[in-house]
Amino acid sequence: MKGRVWKGLLAVSFLLVFCSVAFAAEMKPVSLRVASAYPPPASALASKHLEMWEQMVTEKTKGAVTFKNFWGASLGKLPEHLSLVQSGAVDIALSYGWYTPTKLPLENFDYVFPFGPTDPYIVAKTMRTLNEEFPQFKKDLEKQNCVKMFQTPGTTFVFLSKTPITKLSDFKGSKCAVIGRYFGRWIGVIGAVPVAAPGSERFTMLQTGVVDSSFNPIDLAYTFKDVEQAPYCLDPSLLVTSWISCWMNMKSFQKLPADVQKILLNAGIDIETVAGKDVNHKWSDMIWAEWKKNPKFKYAKLSDADRKAWAEKCEDVPAEWAAEVSAQGYPGWELVKRFQEVSGQLGHKWVRTWGVKK
Repeated sequence: MKGRVWKGLLAVSFLLVFCSVAFAAEMKPVSLRVASAYPPPASALASKHLEMWEQMVTEKTKGAVTFKNFWGASLGKLPEHLSLVQSGAVDIALSYGWYTPTKLPLENFDYVFPFGPTDPYIVAKTMRTLNEEFPQFKKDLEKQNCVKMFQTPGTTFVFLSKTPITKLSDFKGSKCAVIGRYFGRWIGVIGAVPVAAPGSERFTMLQTGVVDSSFNPIDLAYTFKDVEQAPYCLDPSLLVTSWISCWMNMKSFQKLPADVQKILLNAGIDIETVAGKDVNHKWSDMIWAEWKKNPKFKYAKLSDADRKAWAEKCEDVPAEWAAEVSAQGYPGWELVKRFQEVSGQLGHKWVRTWGVKK
């Protein structure tokens, strides 16, 4: 099934229109070293995004730019990837801004919004718009000796539990594995006990009873086979985040001819669009189909009444974030406002307004 899906996706990707640039025909071939903590593309969505971007670049440079990938955290764990690309140990790396909030406080700031957009295209388009409107995104990366190639959206977050969960009251007293600074805050207000844990450790934690459930995007839960230990799924329609960033070492980027630099950046814009409109939907459909083959798998969707009640219980974390980064000189309040405005214009309906000054 995966083979059929990805043949179609690659065909779509190569039909995208790049900005018209003249390729530097005299450029010497270059092979760029790429670090990824994820498994190869067959089983990881982030790796698939990266692979498709690489294929676009190689195609448009007529083979002059190729890539050597180091999958599965073979060069270091995910939180170490910014340092890898910053130092020049690799030319390119995939990572999240939330692992380095003091260095890149804006990079994945959309994850502070509970009940945010669940359409990956809206997330990708909104974050691209804000990256273009606010120069602080680019400046922060330049301080880290990096250039952003792309930032692709993830998949919807769900709960996977060892026991049936269909409503908010089912979480009272249960231990739930989460990642990120704020997810635990949201889980706590519904009575669950948050346990910080990276996605790669969830399977064992569920298996050994360290946690009762896990809150993760479905692509990561699929990659790490969490449903084998926790077959009860509750879909809260809570959010899709901007997720994975692809950063390139500044010196490695500047060594390339200007027209080749444009090819890399334009391919980044295109993969964000392809991911949001096509790739992520097909990948999600594949995951749901695979999970439904498991006779123990049970799916439930959180009711609108429970979603509204949960939203009202949540603290205004976006306001806290805005105040915190504003104290550091960033336009925090304006970013929170614009994220809601742009995503709303693209079709997301917010259950409440976030980032209200007191």
